[in-house]
Amino acid sequence: MTSTAQDFNKVSEKLAVECVDWRPRRRNSLVGSATIRIPARRLVILDIAIHNKGASQWRALPGKPQVRDGVLVRHDTGKGQYVPLFEFDTGEVRAAFSRAAAAAVLALHPDAFAEAA
Repeated sequence: MTSTAQDFNKVSEKLAVECVDWRPRRRNSLVGSATIRIPARRLVILDIAIHNKGASQWRALPGKPQVRDGVLVRHDTGKGQYVPLFEFDTGEVRAAFSRAAAAAVLALHPDAFAEAA
């Protein structure tokens, strides 16, 4: 285990997360958005996008639209581009948060990742 993983494990109880709101929204890989609370840090993160595609699941922290000259910057596909507001400093911590957020969503809504009817 790397020192980063050991450090995260030491504080993982302090960084436990809970889902306090879930809004299902099916579009491509998106299954919905969640409000996640980290009680020990008194931090609430709004609008975390929750994605699921096949066996892969991931979380996307909220971002802000990229605007140039008052116009939303778009990818070639037409989708808007977003700039991250914050990020985790290692992939291990990002993955650990992602797993914890998924578990928190499932604790509140066990069918959150079920296929849409």
